[in-house]
Amino acid sequence: MPKKGERKKTKTKNVCIIDGEYYYRYSIKDPATGDRIQKEDGPHLTEKDAENSGIIIKSEILKGTYIDKDKKTVGEFASEWLKMYQATGNKGNSKNLRKSTVNLIKKTIGGLRLQELTSFKYQEQLNKMRDVGYFKKGEKKPTPYSKSSIRTYHTVMGMIFSKALELEYIKKDITQFAQIPKFEQTVEEIESSGGELPKYLEKEQLAKLFSVSSEMDRSEPYTIQCHRILFILAYTGMRIGELLALKNTDIDEVNKVISITKTLYIKGKTEDFKLTPPKNTSSIRKIDVSQRVINVIKEQMNWKNEYKMQHRKMFLFDEGFLFFNEKWLMGYPMRDREARDYLKKVLEKSELPLNLTPHSLRHTYTSLMAEAGVELAAIQHLLGHKNDNTTKLIYLHVTNPKKRSAVEKLDMLMDGIK
Repeated sequence: MPKKGERKKTKTKNVCIIDGEYYYRYSIKDPATGDRIQKEDGPHLTEKDAENSGIIIKSEILKGTYIDKDKKTVGEFASEWLKMYQATGNKGNSKNLRKSTVNLIKKTIGGLRLQELTSFKYQEQLNKMRDVGYFKKGEKKPTPYSKSSIRTYHTVMGMIFSKALELEYIKKDITQFAQIPKFEQTVEEIESSGGELPKYLEKEQLAKLFSVSSEMDRSEPYTIQCHRILFILAYTGMRIGELLALKNTDIDEVNKVISITKTLYIKGKTEDFKLTPPKNTSSIRKIDVSQRVINVIKEQMNWKNEYKMQHRKMFLFDEGFLFFNEKWLMGYPMRDREARDYLKKVLEKSELPLNLTPHSLRHTYTSLMAEAGVELAAIQHLLGHKNDNTTKLIYLHVTNPKKRSAVEKLDMLMDGIK
């Protein structure tokens, strides 16, 4: 039985045994003082494991990618993140919700080092919240966390680890591929699961929208571009950020395919735009489009070339964006605000509901595809998500009358047979 703190040498350089377990010893430079600091990585089960870990650490130090495992705990960094979040001007309710969630994170896994929390451990924590839960005051049995509580917990953890990755405290976001545990529906939930139908346009309303939009004053900035944007949104189901991030190179006119690989993000100044990955991995996709969509895209490309020639002295920037800023900073990508403001004007003139947004055209696409007889799985693929309750809700709303018609055909078939 080894004595506490007993240290022994091994055959491998920089590997030692402490209390019967293997550790790899190395040194790093203290960024504050410049002095060398001795570190030990472990424990490891075998001498070979410690040696292999040491090879990785030496490689990371040489490449400049090494991150000190002793930096911060999850709880410590969660508190720092909360201060940054509260300083961004978010609304009071949102701040309070995030604060209570951070307190829960600190209570559950806050003691772990940032790099100690693996994807497996994090998934275990989410599952534990569903299966075990917490003790309410005065109760002897634990109460499982609700699905919405776990979802909020996961959302905040994702925000925290995204910031930790950005600040280079960690090498990867362990929350990225975690999943909310499945919950069995109760009888009450099943009986009340009708859901509120999201806003979308019927095909007659959409036709009216296009008709009014085509008659808008073309002298107004963005009018012709936004008219085409509304058309493409309704005919492809793309998100507005995905559409505004499109470049000419994303369009395959021959095969009638559009590649969705990025989304546009502009928080402050137009010139500070960012192209980020789509909403999730399933949103990275290639979508088949109709010849009508290709024709509208070609019209936009030709119009942009003409506009660029007319304003070549003011066209400061061009990375090939399909839709672009045509007022100031010409050539930079168009802001989604322009499309939203334009849609509002068209809705007013069309006497259509004013609470519709560009995202409503994504729902409109779902309804039109469902009415055309396209299967739900195919629609979900084109929209870029594997499973979405909103899409299902619209799909069922549109297809239910067809199902009723199919059932009634049975009576017709069996009429006269006794």
